[in-house]
Order: sequence, then structure tokens, then C-alpha cells
Amino acid sequence: MSDLPPLPLSTHALKRLAFPPPHAYSPPDGPFFDPELYPEGPINISIAENSLLSDRLLEHFAQPLTELRSQHLRYRATLIKTDLPTVEDLLPAYINDHFHPRVKVTRENSVTGPGVGALLAQVVWALAGEGQGVLMSAPFYDDYVRDIRHPALSALVVADAPCDVDTLSSNVLPYLESKILESKRAGVKIKVMLIPNPHNPLGRVVGKDVIEGYACIAQKHNIHLIVDEVYGLSTFSSAYPPEINVPFASVLTYDLEALGVEPARVHVLAGPTKDFGASGLKLGLFISPSNPALVALLRPLFFATPISSASDALFARLLSDKPFVEKFLQDNSKALGRAYELVAGWCIWHGLEFTRANAAVYIVVDFAPFLARLPRSPVSEEDLDDPDSPYPFAILDAAVAALCKAGVYFKPTNLMGDPVRTRFRVVFSQPRATMELALRRIEKAFRVPEAPLAPPQDSLSSVNLKRSGNGSKVISNGPTGLEEKTSA
Repeated sequence: MSDLPPLPLSTHALKRLAFPPPHAYSPPDGPFFDPELYPEGPINISIAENSLLSDRLLEHFAQPLTELRSQHLRYRATLIKTDLPTVEDLLPAYINDHFHPRVKVTRENSVTGPGVGALLAQVVWALAGEGQGVLMSAPFYDDYVRDIRHPALSALVVADAPCDVDTLSSNVLPYLESKILESKRAGVKIKVMLIPNPHNPLGRVVGKDVIEGYACIAQKHNIHLIVDEVYGLSTFSSAYPPEINVPFASVLTYDLEALGVEPARVHVLAGPTKDFGASGLKLGLFISPSNPALVALLRPLFFATPISSASDALFARLLSDKPFVEKFLQDNSKALGRAYELVAGWCIWHGLEFTRANAAVYIVVDFAPFLARLPRSPVSEEDLDDPDSPYPFAILDAAVAALCKAGVYFKPTNLMGDPVRTRFRVVFSQPRATMELALRRIEKAFRVPEAPLAPPQDSLSSVNLKRSGNGSKVISNGPTGLEEKTSA
């Protein structure tokens, strides 16, 4: 062994050395579930992936790639200067066709990159310096922390709101503004606000009045607003809509100047990979129609880490096939609605509260009744009300361990800043048979009865579900779908 001291690292590398920390709830070892290869493997319903129509997409990708040329084997600069169809042109067209922006999205006012997370990290670097703040409400998608910290070393600042405040309504706006002022007094200047619409992890479209409120606060305090719209076309209708049930409208459609907001401070992240259940192909789009300087700054940052030409070739052909795209998006919306109804009906039968959704691939479920069935460390009543007590963290650890032992994995939303400490995010967009098996494994983990599941062909509006016992809930076929009644 050499007696030389350890090789030195740069100052900026040392600042990042301890990040990210080890994950609080690590997934189980071994290969994940596959119905043919690993039927006993753990089912991962933690990652926001949509597998409902994967077979159809694979069929499209399996067709001979007649457009694959030698240019796809060269550096990206060669590919984008050919006359071949590339995502640099087709992604803006995809957004124009489906988001209907006031200002047409073009190559010139957008930047393509290898995924929305990679784009967000560079946008934060461009807008917020070390120690400066990116403001969000809670709960939030936990991997935003990674994108905010790297490479900018910026700080995630959370606008704390009471549990009874709907953070996707205009009621959250005063808490955002209060946090901006509080952070300024504490020496952390807020440079950016970030909101996903549709929301992650709450699975709901955010109303136009709320996004406009964000934009007006951004204008008032001279900060930027980033709206992550990657789930914009993954919306659905169902028997269990949220109380505030509005259709998705991109911020690109807003008349910002009429609100007194400079359009140059409002930016969008989007892309088709969530819509098509192909997150692993890694491509996304940053859109800023009124800030050419920011676009020009970001574009060269991806010269060394561009979209893979293989992903480009597959998605360029896909996006050029507009009849396929339209049919796929329509069918995906229906499939998401049916998949959501399956899990929603299961939650209702078990008496579990959950966030009513109309978008994305997940819901947040309060598993408090199930957690109460687990052996727990002795705690006092005072501990239950103390946010710094070991409860419910010891219980959450036990819950994740029980789930992994039963062969299913998903995470608590305390990792997402959720003030309700007994909730978990459940991804429902697995194939029907896989999702049914996951629900059975959850029941096994918590030793609860098996809920009747709706027939796979129809929506839940055609079934009757009962749960016996005090306060049992009866789900019956009503005039507009399912109705919920509580018996004494």
C-alpha cells in the first residue's frame, strides 16, 4: 500500500461528497417481480412508471427501423444537422399539438435533454446559486431534492402549511409568500418556485387559478417559476374524481402579460416518456418562449450528455406516427382510469383514506389503520403528538420491512415532506394481474382480509363491494358510477 495521502478532491466536489445520503427505505435485494422469470420476486410499486400499455409500445418499437442511418452512430451534432426527423423538431410539434401554447414551441425557444430531471438540474443551476432557495409546497416529489442540490448546491425550501390546507388550492398561496419573506430574513434568498402540474405525489391537476397565483407571486418577488408538466397528457376520468376536478391546461396557454407577469420568468418542463410509459428512454424538453438568453445558456450544457441517438430514432418514428400517438394517448387515459379505480375501490373497502386523483400514476394512501396492526415500540400518548418522537418512524420502518417480506415495496411520504406521517405513495399503473397480486401481498403484510376486486373488463361502476363491521362501507352502483354509503 502507498504511504501517500488520499488523492485530493476539488472544493466543489467535497461539498457534494455526502450527497445523496443513503436511502431511508432501501428496496429489497434480488431481482424484482417478473410474471415469467421471477414470479416470487418483490413487486415494486414505488417507482412512477406506467406499464399498462407497454406491450403495444414494444410492438411499435419492434417494427424495422428503416430510418436508422449511419448518422445515428455519430456524434449528435452530426445527427441534428441532417434532414432526418429528430426529436429536436418532433418534441416541439408534440407539445404544440397537445398543449396548444399561445407562442408556438420551436427548436429556438426550447432545449432537448436526457430526461426532465437532468433538465431541471441544469435550469436550477442557471437560476439559483449555492445556498439560494427553490420553493415548493409539501408533499413534494422527493427526487426534486437531488435535482435542486446537483449541480447548483441550491436549497429546497418548503412552505409549511397545516394538514387541513389543500396545498393544490389557492389556500396555499399565503404560505408560499410568507415563506419567501421568512427565508429572506433567514438569509436564504428564494430564486425559484417549482410546482408539478399534474402534481407529484398527489396525482391531481392543479387549477389555473393556483398556477396564476404562483406566477403573480413570482412577479411580485422577482423570482422564476418552473412548472413541471411531464404528466400533462396522463390524465383520466373515473368514478372517484377529486373534489377539485379540473382539466389540465398548460401554463403555456396563459396570457401572462394580462396578469402583469413577465413571460420571461415562467418556464416549462415536459416530454412524452411518462405518457408512453418509457421513462428509461430519457428524453425531455425545457420550454421558455420568452427567455432566449436562458435557452442559449442551457443548450450547450447538454453537448456532452445529449439524448441517446437510439432513443431519438425510436421516438422520432413514434412521434411521426400521429394516428398511433392519438390512439395511444386516448387508450392510456382509459387504462389509467381503470387502474386507479381498482386501487381506489380496494382502499375504500379497507377503510383507507387516499388522495382522489385525475392524473399521473399514483395516489397517496393513509395506512394508519394498517400500521396500528403492527407490533410497535412502546410509546406514550405524548410521543404520538410529538413530531420529534420515534413514532411513527419505528412503525414506518416496521411497515416497510413487513411489506418487503410479503413481496411488495413502496415508500412512506414522510420522505416527501408530507405532514401526515402515516401516508405512502402507491403507484397503480402496473398490469392488472400484477397490481392485484401487489394488493394481495399488502393485505398479507398487514394481516388484513382480502378485499373483493372489481372485474377486470369493466369499471367499478358495475360492482358491489361490502366491508363488514362497525362503520362498514357499501359501494353500490349509482346513477353516475360508484356511490359510497356508510352503515352504522
